[in-house]
Amino acid sequence: MSNHYLDVAIGLSFTFLAMSLLCSATREAIASLFQTRAKVLLDGVLTMLHESAAKPRLRGIGPSLARLLRRDNCFGLDRLGDASLAADVMRHPLIVGMAQRGRMPSYIPAPIFARAFVATLIARYGKGHTAQLLLANTGNEGLARTLLAIMGEGPDDAAALENAVRIWYETVMERITGWYKRRSQLVLFCIGLFYAGAMNIDALVLSQRLWQDDSVAAELAKTSAETIAAGRVKIDTNATPAQALGQAVAAQKEIDKVAGLPVGWPSSRFENLDGQGAGAWLLALGFALMGWIITAFASSLGAPFWFDGVGWLLALRGTGVKPPVESVPATSVTVLPSLSVAPRP
Repeated sequence: MSNHYLDVAIGLSFTFLAMSLLCSATREAIASLFQTRAKVLLDGVLTMLHESAAKPRLRGIGPSLARLLRRDNCFGLDRLGDASLAADVMRHPLIVGMAQRGRMPSYIPAPIFARAFVATLIARYGKGHTAQLLLANTGNEGLARTLLAIMGEGPDDAAALENAVRIWYETVMERITGWYKRRSQLVLFCIGLFYAGAMNIDALVLSQRLWQDDSVAAELAKTSAETIAAGRVKIDTNATPAQALGQAVAAQKEIDKVAGLPVGWPSSRFENLDGQGAGAWLLALGFALMGWIITAFASSLGAPFWFDGVGWLLALRGTGVKPPVESVPATSVTVLPSLSVAPRP
């Protein structure tokens, strides 16, 4: 395969990697400020306890600002009403103690939630009741039928109920994780579209320039290889938003070093349009929007996708970092002690 094809692919992939890092850092900062994960977890608890009808009470600009400012009761549990089982469970000391003041935990282990749930029922209705009676007292027929179905024909005590709640919680949280991933994908796309327009990162114009200019494509591919090899850009799933932003800035600085890239304003699409009428301007804007949308979609795929893609392309091109290879004499034989078998007597 021609190196020019690979240079173009590497250059585009590295640009999308920088954009993905920037979008991911922005998304994580937004999620941290507005406690998005905790809010999604609360929505999941409402779904699990068959109180989905109360979700609209917790939405709006007011609750979002309250979470941003870390006010007391910023999640609006009082809006759920005195009869809400979900509100009482989320106020249990086992759960409240997992987060700082003005915050709610973004993750609750299943055993902890199950214990808090059963303890809340016992505090409401007293000890010594069967699981069936405890659930019947809640007046929540959907929840009672679900948990009793999980319990089956086994024991009808608090321990069996706690185990059923744990199983149901884990099942619902798997679905909530899928919801959050899809929502995050959409948020990444929207953030990517904003940055693509603000910084004029037009995938169509960039692809055309790299394809037509061998020197620019080769220079960007070389910069990508050196940046990855030096470890200035790497993927850390445990990185804070500030660290992820630092990675994005480092990648963008390396891209800015390459002269001739059509990134930033003014855009070449809107040059020489004076006197050509509104139609020409709208056509140029339409193609620019297409380029920005492609960039946003690429950014929504995530930084790990593009980091692995760049590494694979560099290895295919032959410029990737190769591990040192020690020469082994042909006559030497390596015996693995763990696989050796002692001879039988």
